[in-house]
Amino acid sequence: MHHHHAMIAGAADMWEVAAGLEARGVTDVDARRLRHRDVFGLAEELFARVPRKTARTATPAPAPRPEHPRGRARPHPHPRPRDLALHLLPGAACSVAAALHAPAPVAVAVLAATAWPALHRGPLRTTGRAAARVPAALCALALLALARCGPDPVGTGTLAVLALTLLPAAALARWFAASARAQLAPSHSLADFADAVRPRLLAALAGYAATLLVLLALLGSLRGSAVGALLFSARLLSVHGAPRAATAGLAAAVAAQALLAALLPVAAGTAEAAACGAAALALAAHCLHRVPRASAHRT
Repeated sequence: MHHHHAMIAGAADMWEVAAGLEARGVTDVDARRLRHRDVFGLAEELFARVPRKTARTATPAPAPRPEHPRGRARPHPHPRPRDLALHLLPGAACSVAAALHAPAPVAVAVLAATAWPALHRGPLRTTGRAAARVPAALCALALLALARCGPDPVGTGTLAVLALTLLPAAALARWFAASARAQLAPSHSLADFADAVRPRLLAALAGYAATLLVLLALLGSLRGSAVGALLFSARLLSVHGAPRAATAGLAAAVAAQALLAALLPVAAGTAEAAACGAAALALAAHCLHRVPRASAHRT
């Protein structure tokens, strides 16, 4: 209680204490050593014993935003009209660029400029220092630029499909975050929570992949499916506190794709599928390991 006093005193509820303890390496085994069944039981006692008012007076916190008592904006339970418009804008803009046969660099620039506001609002918004967030964004942009402007590039129509999936990606991320937080209360241990959240995460990943494949099939080509799956997995990791892993996966895909395209210029499409597909599978596996933890869902 003394060692983690500041974190406990600043928590909004016992579930945030449990997430904080797990993030600091406290396990159910440690909790049993302290005569508690699991970390959730330990968190309940710590939250009850550490006074909120005294601790907050001693360590003033930044002024909270109205959306959440701890200053971190919790995603709105339903998408607002402005958010819907922001998430639809990239798809609409890229569709217009495809209809006008815009040059490849222009199409990528249009996607980047219109997606930027959407990725800074709602369930796909990441928090933390810019030093951790910016590299992932630059790697994602490099991946899109390589897919559209490299050898054997995808069409602007494929780029428009990727942009159109931004709205379902946000909807799936919103649903997953809400369902995972709802599972905190009925869970009896960290393992219990992870076991309940993991199928929801699989459903979100599979839902996005199915949506992307259907839209690409309507376009007549499945090129770009590996890129989309990789970007969604990386974004989920960034949203849930693992931006460095997301950056590493994206950077590895960019480097591998560039190398394979240079060695096999006539098979650039195969190089894209291999590099991005392998990175997408690796990040999805890391998602299934990292995101079901309670510490990835701090309230």
